[in-house]
Amino acid sequence: MSDKEIEVQRHGIMFLLSSAGITLIGFLATMFYAHWVGPGVLGIYFVFLSGLAILSFFSDFGIGSAATQRISSGIDQNELFTVSLTIRMILYGIVCLVILVFGQYFTELNNSGLLLVLLIVFGISTFDACISIAIGASNRLGLSASVSLLNNVTRICVQVLAVFAGFQVYGLIGGLVAGLLVEIIIQLKYMDYHIKKFNWSHVKSIWSFSSWAFLSTFSTILFDNTNPLIIAFFMPISDVGIFGVCWTFSIFALFVSTALCNTLFVKVSRWRATGDWDAITIALSRATSYALVLAIPMLIGGAILGESLLYYLYGASFAAGATALVIIIAARIVQSVLQLYSNFLMATDHVKDQFFGLLAGIVVNIVLSLLLIPLWGLPGAAIASLANVSISTILCRHYLGMIIPIHVDINTIKDILISAGIMTVVILPISVLLDRTLLTTMILVCAGAGVYGIALLQRNGQIREDILNILKIRWI
Repeated sequence: MSDKEIEVQRHGIMFLLSSAGITLIGFLATMFYAHWVGPGVLGIYFVFLSGLAILSFFSDFGIGSAATQRISSGIDQNELFTVSLTIRMILYGIVCLVILVFGQYFTELNNSGLLLVLLIVFGISTFDACISIAIGASNRLGLSASVSLLNNVTRICVQVLAVFAGFQVYGLIGGLVAGLLVEIIIQLKYMDYHIKKFNWSHVKSIWSFSSWAFLSTFSTILFDNTNPLIIAFFMPISDVGIFGVCWTFSIFALFVSTALCNTLFVKVSRWRATGDWDAITIALSRATSYALVLAIPMLIGGAILGESLLYYLYGASFAAGATALVIIIAARIVQSVLQLYSNFLMATDHVKDQFFGLLAGIVVNIVLSLLLIPLWGLPGAAIASLANVSISTILCRHYLGMIIPIHVDINTIKDILISAGIMTVVILPISVLLDRTLLTTMILVCAGAGVYGIALLQRNGQIREDILNILKIRWI
């Protein structure tokens, strides 16, 4: 195995484990908060987080992606880092000024006295994002994944202790700040870049990329939020909650592709800068196959056990989303491939093509949602999402195919499908014969995962070899 493959595997697994750990710990912590402080305090905190996310989006303006891509190319790195930091802080000041001028319209945050706190946390978050970009662009992806996990563990530990001590929403925000500060302190120690005088050419280099990256990010935000807003317009608010739970639950299908995107962006950017297009082609082919390893069996599991999982994990009222859940997971399968195509387009400096591919899908999503949600409800919204990612994937594949040859590992995908079929043959009859309880549902989930994993490892020597190599990797 080459050094490039070992590095990609190591960083990819670290991002995957970090993401899984964050999701699991966050799920358990949210359960505690809900029981301890109640929906009122938790609601204020969620409003605070939503405000922080929106402000961060406008202070980023695509600078994060632009800086990562430009800095990782290895040219004028100190100057480009300084430009990204400067622009981000200027945007932070502009956003804060706008918020202070129109602060009276933020009723919930004003009434709870959290508007100024939001701006302070926003500043810390913006600085943390700048430092994180420098760490990622310097190819310290293992450090980035580890520090991200440490940030979240610190946040949750402080939040649990603070909430237990009676600080309520301020305890939750305090934990958020504690995690950010820990991340900043550690990353500053390992940062390779320094403040250095830059010129206008560096500004133009960042800005020419960031404007399209901003629009691409905006398209992604629309994809995540359009359907819930349209559902709220046509249907009861409870249906928004059901759709949101299905949407959140299906995110597990993206674990592998998300980890691969976090790992490969910087590497593809560097390979492009050195003209190593063969490495990019091979990486895309392998990544596409591995992105489907978890997504395809999850679709089958959702079709067989989705209603029971929603019923026992979230409550009886959520079981009504079972049909929508299956369609959403199908959309996630396509999205796992779309993430890679979109990521490779951006890393190879074709962000404009990426934007047009994503925009076309969003337009289709909005039109279909307006037509199908009044007719079919939640399944209609799910179909609109599936159409969105399908159109975007076709277009992004077309644009990417003009840059590099796109090869599909047919044998690996065939082995994934056959293994998933074996899993279906085993668990489907058992699921029909057994009474559905929480215990039997969990047993079926574990049994299905075990059968699928054994069948895939038995059939596919490449995956089996990769797993053995992962166990031999020197992680430090």
